Amino acid sequence: MPTGSSAVRSIVMAILLSSGASAILAEPGGEASSANLAPRFGTANAASYEITPLDFSPIDSTIHYLEWVVQGGSSLSTSTPYGAFYAAPEIQSGALLVGLNVYYCNNNPPGGDDFLVFLEDLDSSGNFLGVIGSVTAHANDGCTSQSVDLTGQNYTVNNISNRLLVWTIFGPNPNPQDDLTAYVDHVTLTYRLQLSRAPLTPTFGDVPLTDPGYQYIEALSASGVTAGCGGGNFCPDQSVTRRQMAVFLSRALGLAYGFGTIETNVQVPEWKFRAVADSVLYEDTGPPQLSRYAISAPVAPWFASAVGLPPGAVLDEVEFDFCDDRPSNSAPIYFSVLGNGAYIVNLQSVPGAGCGSVSASNVGYTADDNKLIATIQVGGPYADYDSRGRFQGARFTYHLQVSPPPATATFGDVPTSDVAFAYVEALAASGITGGCGGGNFCPNSPVTRRQMAIFLAKALGLSFY
Repeated sequence: MPTGSSAVRSIVMAILLSSGASAILAEPGGEASSANLAPRFGTANAASYEITPLDFSPIDSTIHYLEWVVQGGSSLSTSTPYGAFYAAPEIQSGALLVGLNVYYCNNNPPGGDDFLVFLEDLDSSGNFLGVIGSVTAHANDGCTSQSVDLTGQNYTVNNISNRLLVWTIFGPNPNPQDDLTAYVDHVTLTYRLQLSRAPLTPTFGDVPLTDPGYQYIEALSASGVTAGCGGGNFCPDQSVTRRQMAVFLSRALGLAYGFGTIETNVQVPEWKFRAVADSVLYEDTGPPQLSRYAISAPVAPWFASAVGLPPGAVLDEVEFDFCDDRPSNSAPIYFSVLGNGAYIVNLQSVPGAGCGSVSASNVGYTADDNKLIATIQVGGPYADYDSRGRFQGARFTYHLQVSPPPATATFGDVPTSDVAFAYVEALAASGITGGCGGGNFCPNSPVTRRQMAIFLAKALGLSFY
């Protein structure tokens, strides 16, 4: 680690964000239950967190960098021997890290410089605790990826007492303007969320340790999805009405908080857009209208920000806000969104038209595990404040969707014409249910609260370790 890294870690730690949310959840007629959902809620299946080059920051101002935004992606290189960059992944507390993958290019000749990408564990004061996993990008590797299995580390993220940093330390490109010899394309962490060990003392008086649904009911209780039926009981053998099931599902899936098929907005403020080259100087205006603008650049400067949408989300609309008071013969401000190797939105301002916004509707792009990249190119002149083009940020509107069901029914008693066909098929395809036997699902049979708890816990991937 370069000299002075401990001080940098302390500074970095002061600005990192920790995740977590609390909620008070209760069924109708049941007692309230307060739970912190972030450390416990989620899936036992592997999820991924992508770290793009735009998420990395240089360790100090002496490090020169260049972040290329081309062909729908981005890459990070340096012209400083030796450049050190860090990124702070915001993975929820309670996540168990399972893998590290780095995609990079090292076209240095044999015997040339290697470079290193590693995942570091810190305490809350920024003190180094250890390396969780690392990748060495050897000279002459070309463009490739390396994966590291982290399951043996048994590392559980704890955003209260610990922090994660991803570092990349690599040598200079001989001529980075013309030839990117060594660079990082992206880093991906895979993880799964988990619950604490099942308690030895039952939460509910009528669900003992020997109950076949014990671990699932305790999982729902620990996650704040249910507080029981009242009086310290869960009432596992009671049937569930459609109304009660709707309440359970709404809480479990977070439908009341913007998930599902309703439209959701993601705001990307101006301060999240960073110049893709350190040769660009820029400033921000103060309130009431916060904005960012270039004050000096060798060429028309680019600003960019990575934007994460849930995989499977459909991007409906993109809006960029700006002010362009420059002379009418100036080059427009160009706004773009790149996704998965292609430009999906291209917009521009009208110089001299003042403050406003440009937007694209019905975009129709389906997000995957990779982040989108929003870019803004603001040309000169830079003579005075009134003649500068400046931007306030962007807004992304999306909705989630249900995957299309198969053409052939899985269960004999749930034909393709059944109103619940798509949802029953989703449960079957996910391995949550195998039906009631004999090739049937028994859609009209009552569901006990115990059965419902098992369904929900499996659907959410809630598990104990």
